[in-house]
Amino acid sequence: MKQELEILAAGLALFVAYLPIALWASDGYVQSPRPVGAAIEPLLRIAPSPGASTYQTHSMVLAKYAESGKQVLLYEDLTPLGPARFVKFTDDLRSFVIFTASDNSDPNTNGRKYWLVLP
Repeated sequence: MKQELEILAAGLALFVAYLPIALWASDGYVQSPRPVGAAIEPLLRIAPSPGASTYQTHSMVLAKYAESGKQVLLYEDLTPLGPARFVKFTDDLRSFVIFTASDNSDPNTNGRKYWLVLP
């Protein structure tokens, strides 16, 4: 019982020391702007796609809305690029988004964020 109390006290002391540092560090944090919509999904793990300057990534959530007939928009930062184009490959159950950056650059290195948005 004594050892459990010592572990609990050590954990509490660490938390008490960590909390003011975390609050101080987050004071200057500014979240990057996001497009407005009913549902927003960031595009992550973007990979080159077979095709001229196209890229692909899979959609975790909004592909289901697109499959049901709702329009899902692709955004580059806060600029809409148009309706998202989803494809399914025969050997994969996931839906992939195929897209091109507005200036045909590599989305992994151009510094912009890409989003799927359900308006």
